[in-house]
Amino acid sequence: MTKYLLLIGLAWVVWWFWRKSRISPRTGADRHDTVQREAERMVACTRCGVNQPVSESILVRGRYYCCAAHLDDSASNDA
Repeated sequence: MTKYLLLIGLAWVVWWFWRKSRISPRTGADRHDTVQREAERMVACTRCGVNQPVSESILVRGRYYCCAAHLDDSASNDA
């Protein structure tokens, strides 16, 4: 009986190492990608209301725009 338990245990260890070797090891770059970035403040476009990060928006006279076309359109409507 002990012989069979030893064989089962050995088979389990071999299977575990085999499974471990199939999973690719994570590199430093992969681990860096999984780190969550801090959330950025979102703003709404004055023209269409689309929300986007502050870093991607255009700020003119205290108003945020999602693209140059909406900025131009708003400027032509104000004139």
